[in-house]
This record gives sequence, C-alpha cells and structure tokens, in this order.
Amino acid sequence: MMSPLFESLIKNSLTILADEPDDSTAMVWSEAEAYAEIESSEKAIYKLDIIDKEVLLEDVEDLLTFDSIHKVKELWLDKNEFGNEGVEVLAQTSLLKQLLVLSLAYNKLTNYSVQSLAASPFLGQLQKLFLQGNQIGLEGLKALTESLTLSNLQTLYLNLNPIGPAGAQILAGESQIRNLKELYLQKTRLGLEGLRALCESDNFQDLTLLSLAGNGLVDSAVELLCRSKAFPSLITLDLYHNRISDHAVDQLHSAPNLKSVRAFQVDWRG
Repeated sequence: MMSPLFESLIKNSLTILADEPDDSTAMVWSEAEAYAEIESSEKAIYKLDIIDKEVLLEDVEDLLTFDSIHKVKELWLDKNEFGNEGVEVLAQTSLLKQLLVLSLAYNKLTNYSVQSLAASPFLGQLQKLFLQGNQIGLEGLKALTESLTLSNLQTLYLNLNPIGPAGAQILAGESQIRNLKELYLQKTRLGLEGLRALCESDNFQDLTLLSLAGNGLVDSAVELLCRSKAFPSLITLDLYHNRISDHAVDQLHSAPNLKSVRAFQVDWRG
C-alpha cells in the first residue's frame, strides 16, 4: 500500500498541462485548482516530475496505484534507484498507454531496460524518450530500432551512453524509427566511422536537430557532413566540444546539402 508520504510527493509533483505536453503549453495552476481538476475532470492531462527523489522499485509499483496515473502524459523519473526492474514494471502496465514523454536519464540502466520498453505493448504513443547518462549499448539500440512500439518516437536522447561506431551503424541501419525530429548523441564515442554511418543512412530525412557534441570529431567529419544528403530537413547542427577549425565552419555554412541549417553550434574562437 502506498505510504502517505509518497502519495504526498506524487500530488505535489503533478503539473497540469494546458494542452499538449511541451514547454510552450505547460502551465501550473494553483494547488486548489489542481486538486479540483484531478478529482473532477477525465480530460485533464498531467506532467509528473519525480526527479532525484530516491524512488525505488517498490515506489514504482506503488506509483501505478495512484488514482490519476492513467492521465499522465509526461513522466520524468531521472536520477532514481529503481533500476532495470522498475523500467520493466513501467513497460508492462496499460495505465501508461497515453504517455507521450518518458525520461529515465541517469538511472544506471542497461540494455535490459531498453529491451523492456521496446517490447511493451502499451507505449505506442511515446514521442519523446530520454535515456542519457545510462549504460545502453548495442543490444539496447538493436531492440530500439526493431521496435514497432517505439516507431512514433520524434525525440531521442542517447547522450553519455557507450554507443560507439557500431551503435551508430545500428541507428543508421534498418530501423522502425524513421520519424525522428531530434537526435542527441553527445559524448557517445561515435568517432568518424560512426558519423560516416549516419551520413550514409536514409533514416533521418525528417531530422531537424542533430547533436554530435563531444565526439572527438575533426575537420574530416565536416567533409562528411557537407557531402551527405542524409539530413535534408536539418535546422540545428550541434558540433560543440569537437576539434573543428574555422575553415571547416566556413565549409558548413556554404555546403549546398546543409542549406536548411540555420544554427551551426560550434566552439567560439576569439
């Protein structure tokens, strides 16, 4: 049974979303209004933010007994202690079938967690998945790209996972995830060969943001990007914390294949 303390934490961590759950439409009402809405309206949708609250496996199980959990469309659970088993519990419940955003960053998760999410029959509406700062490798990426459940993903954060060139090849290969708008790969050890795989893929035609920060890239990476036709919709290209020269930056700005890009994010040189 859920403890009164944990129930209080949940209630105080709920935000009522005005419409679709994104930064531009979310708003917090007064506490009285929020509770009244929770009790009276089935149309209300919520963001639940329980980041860094020492949430354990048993707490995740208790969370699913909360009356309004089925109305949650954003669930933020970064920096907790429930591990792979907690993710498996989340993936197996139909109560989260309306979920659009799931954040599991910095939870010491492994491939098993991604495999659980990928196999879920209930997460088909998920649009944004945050997995940064975990230990997700090739098996997890393979499950991710093969998943019909996760095929509606539009935003994917994989920063600070041990992906490497082989992981990039998986992302670039045969995949069900072809509707991505934003892909974050900061500090994932891609290297030049990993980037080459991305640049030769047909999976990223709708991508508007690609982050490659901190991957040890040099000017030869810019040459790949300039020649590639893999990113025709790209608006933002993040190359912070790489070793890109001013001359290479000029190449980016003039590349015909990157003419849709409005923001090249590179390290400033004074």
